[in-house]
Amino acid sequence: MNDNEIIGLFFDRDEKALSETSSKYGRNLLGIAKNMLGSKEDAEECVNDTYLAVWNNIPPERPVSLFAYISKIVRNTALTRLRDDSAQKRGKGMTLCIDELEEILPDNESVFDSIAASELSDLINRFLRSCDTDQRDIFILRYFGYMQISDIAKKYGFTQSRVKMTLKRCRDKLAQYLERNGYGI
Repeated sequence: MNDNEIIGLFFDRDEKALSETSSKYGRNLLGIAKNMLGSKEDAEECVNDTYLAVWNNIPPERPVSLFAYISKIVRNTALTRLRDDSAQKRGKGMTLCIDELEEILPDNESVFDSIAASELSDLINRFLRSCDTDQRDIFILRYFGYMQISDIAKKYGFTQSRVKMTLKRCRDKLAQYLERNGYGI
């Protein structure tokens, strides 16, 4: 079933929309949440919370890309859970992942709450399209899939040092690209 058909089921308030979403994207959503939270049980709860949020938001929302829409919700749900659990020192790896990018993104909270967030997102997407395939894939797996460096290295048959260096070089290039396009660091 394609995304438009699934979205149509949501608009019809047909519970089959949830099972279709789960069968099509459940494994990916669970992977994102597990990479962020480090616990399968927490990840499963996060994914279930995501399904509830999607059910409550579609309609009136009509996402262009269902996967992009639900993966953003699962990331935000996992981030909220990490903030709530931070007193227990959980999510250390994911926090480190965010910290790596924090150095190059503009230090302005309103960027993420305004139109500038969309512009920044477009700039990052254009930058990633200019990268070679391995750089782009490694960057996306680390910063959008929250995958551990060791897991990325294993997936590509690279050393962890190579993955770290690729990420560092990519972050440096992204910082220069953002500065050239008006986002001072």
